[in-house]
Amino acid sequence: MTGHYDVLIIGAGLSGIGAAWRLRAALPHRTYAILEARDAIGGTWDLFRYPGVRSDSDMVTFSYPFRPWRGPEALVSGDRIRAYVQDLADEGGITPHIRFGARVVAADWSSPDARWTVRLADGTELTCGFLYACAGYYDYDAGHRPDFGGDFGGRLVHPQFWPADLDHAGKRVVVIGSGATAVTLVPAMARDAAHVTMVQRSPGYLIPLPRRDPIGRPVRRLLPARAADAVIRTTWAALTQGLYRVSRRHPHLVRAALRRAALAYLRDPAAVDAHFTPAYQPWDQRLCVIPGGDLYREIRAGRVSVRTGHVDRLVPDGVRLRDGRVIQADVVVSATGLRLRPLGGVRLRVDGTPVTIGERAAYRGLMLSGVPNLAYCIGYVNASWTLRADLCHRYVCRLLRHLDRHGLRTATPAEPGVRGRPLLDLSSGYVRRSLDLFPRQGDRDPWLVRQDYLRDRLTLPYADVTADMRFEGRRPMTRLRHYRFAGRTAVVTGAAGGIGAHLAHGLAARGSHLVLVDVDAARLAALAARLRAARPGLTVAAIVADLADRDEVRRVAAEVLAAHPAIGLLVNNAGVALGGRFDQVTVEQFETVMNVNFRAPMLLTHALLPALTAEPGGHLVNVSSLFGLIAPAGHSAYTASKFALRGLSQVLHSELADRGVGVTTVHPGGVRTGIAARALTGADVPAAEVEPNRRLFAALLRHPPERAAARILDAVARRRARLLIGADAAVPDLLARLLPNGHARLMHAITSAAAAYGRRAAAGAPR
Repeated sequence: MTGHYDVLIIGAGLSGIGAAWRLRAALPHRTYAILEARDAIGGTWDLFRYPGVRSDSDMVTFSYPFRPWRGPEALVSGDRIRAYVQDLADEGGITPHIRFGARVVAADWSSPDARWTVRLADGTELTCGFLYACAGYYDYDAGHRPDFGGDFGGRLVHPQFWPADLDHAGKRVVVIGSGATAVTLVPAMARDAAHVTMVQRSPGYLIPLPRRDPIGRPVRRLLPARAADAVIRTTWAALTQGLYRVSRRHPHLVRAALRRAALAYLRDPAAVDAHFTPAYQPWDQRLCVIPGGDLYREIRAGRVSVRTGHVDRLVPDGVRLRDGRVIQADVVVSATGLRLRPLGGVRLRVDGTPVTIGERAAYRGLMLSGVPNLAYCIGYVNASWTLRADLCHRYVCRLLRHLDRHGLRTATPAEPGVRGRPLLDLSSGYVRRSLDLFPRQGDRDPWLVRQDYLRDRLTLPYADVTADMRFEGRRPMTRLRHYRFAGRTAVVTGAAGGIGAHLAHGLAARGSHLVLVDVDAARLAALAARLRAARPGLTVAAIVADLADRDEVRRVAAEVLAAHPAIGLLVNNAGVALGGRFDQVTVEQFETVMNVNFRAPMLLTHALLPALTAEPGGHLVNVSSLFGLIAPAGHSAYTASKFALRGLSQVLHSELADRGVGVTTVHPGGVRTGIAARALTGADVPAAEVEPNRRLFAALLRHPPERAAARILDAVARRRARLLIGADAAVPDLLARLLPNGHARLMHAITSAAAAYGRRAAAGAPR
């Protein structure tokens, strides 16, 4: 895997997939790929497979607003979160852009080239204009493993690497730890174990929350789906943020409330004081959620015990504490925390100088001072990770859009001067052990990172992307090399006859694999059979579809993307004509022409843009018409559709150039195709005029379609932006340039004379 991308995203977990979704929606012309070290989507939720694994956050705010969670549960299992991430990638068309087994080990920035060179563990190198690390902050390769010493005779495991063959049924289990992993594991294992003992060095705060969403059901009964999603999400976010604020401002109130909750389940004040009353204040460390009070319930039922004290060492039959107590065990689980690793452990260099992340300042909590075109995603420590992750994604898209609009190449956060507190504002052991690895905050905006979603939600989407940011380098105009046909896939619509069929033959002769689309099943099948027989080494796929139907266009796009994540050429050639003055055609007829001639190319191009930009050097052809240059009477719908396609093509020519994609707009004059025979007629055109008009139209079609196809392929090879086929296209275009005000009258005279000529030709009279 080699190549250059506009954006490379590190990590295919919840953050990385969300980043790709936002990038595709905001900047569909940008090429991107996701580099995932593992062999599956899911990140944290694919890594952790221990019993009962789940999130501490409610799924309402843990999901993305563009793909809201509508299940009845608020707290869900890890496998359901993993399925959510997988569905997100599949539905967003993101999965084909993921490169599995691609572990990023280093990234080097070159200022002269304005790009990152990203090196993978297997030695592969890729380049990109912008690097976005969405790998979280856990070390996936190792968890925190204290050296307990001793000679335990049973099974010692770490939750991060849960053995698939571990059977704890009927066994005595000791779980060392009191954090989120421990309080999840203990009740899950207690269902099958003989007994589970949780050994904690010191107590932690636990908060029982309902498993099911108490807010969603009544709100969904009252409001439409989208409004309900917004209300439910905002309510959950406000509740979690409200709890955090009260905890910081009035810790004694929250401390008392948590103690009352523990007493309500355990009904043992001595046990609550000994094991569930920490010395620190709420939210000095993260609160651990216990769904439905499951841990408390297991303790009261006698299936779980809690011991508070320091572990001295492991002994053959269990765990010995410093006070001499020995807790017998067949299985010991070391739920002693995680190791943190910023940016997925990627080694950074800027112009040959190594970057020490701990010596940098955090710009808006998502970029590093002095490091160009790099962002990283870190969520909240006091709320759902995704709430902040989504704000980060949107900010990165805004920054990239700013670079596009102003023709800039690099964005580098300046130095803030003063650096203040750590980026992660928690006193938890796993955080304190790794503080030096992470950037520090500054003393003012945009260098402060507030753990306040409600405030960030109102400010970050509108924050000034130029504040304390240094921009450099205007992008040069992109010069595309000649298009390479051999070995690449070309998609051609309207392929069963006329220009489309000759394009198919010409592309096959040049070594292109083909995806041919047409509404005429019989002619399309015959063409595909001839091509397969003539070129057995090529792949020729045929898709029968009526492009007037929006759902059919989507189906075509889905079939192409499923089989071809990357395509080299897209030719929007399908078209239909409609004769009759504007007052002689129905709205439905007008819309049919617009659907085939403009909406279908627009939708198909939009849907296939990720495949067209997946590899540099792609090309797009939109076949407009002579009537995309002039506007003769009697062809209002056809002319409107072809002018619209011409305008879209010109915009795409500018937008896609820096993405390595060429765009050609083709304006054929009268090419001998079946368009006259298939032309629609306005509902109110007199019957006596229908056939003469059809013969007139056909008589004006004089250019051989094979020559038109050859000229189109030559224009693609040369990356020409515009192609006029025939003097009957070139002359009107020249007149419009020379006589911008008077050409319409002259064209009316010329078309009237041509019509008279055509009528005589159609009638067989002397010309």
